[in-house]
Amino acid sequence: MATDQRQADPNRTLDLLWDVQAPPTRGPRPALSVRQIVDTAIAIADADGVAAVSMRRVADALGFTTMSLYRYVPSKTDLLELMVEHASEVPDVPPELTGWRDKLRWWANDTVDIYRRRRWPLDVPLNSPPMGPNQIKRMEQALAALDETGLSGGEMLGILVALSGYVRGHAQLATTLADVESRTGTPQAVWDQAYGRMLTTFVNADDHPTLARIVADEAFDSYAEPDDDWLGDDFAFGLELVLDGIARYVERRQAAMSPE
Repeated sequence: MATDQRQADPNRTLDLLWDVQAPPTRGPRPALSVRQIVDTAIAIADADGVAAVSMRRVADALGFTTMSLYRYVPSKTDLLELMVEHASEVPDVPPELTGWRDKLRWWANDTVDIYRRRRWPLDVPLNSPPMGPNQIKRMEQALAALDETGLSGGEMLGILVALSGYVRGHAQLATTLADVESRTGTPQAVWDQAYGRMLTTFVNADDHPTLARIVADEAFDSYAEPDDDWLGDDFAFGLELVLDGIARYVERRQAAMSPE
């Protein structure tokens, strides 16, 4: 088995994330720290993407052997988890924000901005719900915003999952579109032109009556030149739809909980 594929131990990963792992008791005095290793791996991912990160490359960058890194970070899975955890600090919720909706809007925009600044965390597979300090802080922020609604813990967690899914899904879509030229060798404008040709040539009123009407109304024109690579207007529009749905659910639940 390749060294980068060593089996992960979720409890060991948890100890690394919270920095409560026992220090090495055998071998020479530690010459590295876990944070040095993680910061080096993050720098590699920032420059070349997460696929370029390997224990060997990190070791080479630090001037150590690959095997020596395993004394600190026992598997590549652990390394990736630590990279995502330390890729960005989580700011505090601005104190001037009041009401769950404003707080969740800030939370969603701040979360998507993390992906805007560093896209590679989206390429790291999710092995579990959030476990690291920064991730738990972000989780607490969203739940604290919802806590004033009177919803149950299970309901608040369900809303958090739905909102997180929207934010991550948008970030993945925007990343995919923004990287189309580097991935295919063809500029985004050429792909847009081909899509426009499809809409005007192959969409027809007999087979696609609703879509054909929308095309005829020039509703797609606003998507031809998005405001930025990250489709910011689309994100804001979709976020308000999600928040509207949450608001309606909260209203319905509060009405059901109110005494007659």
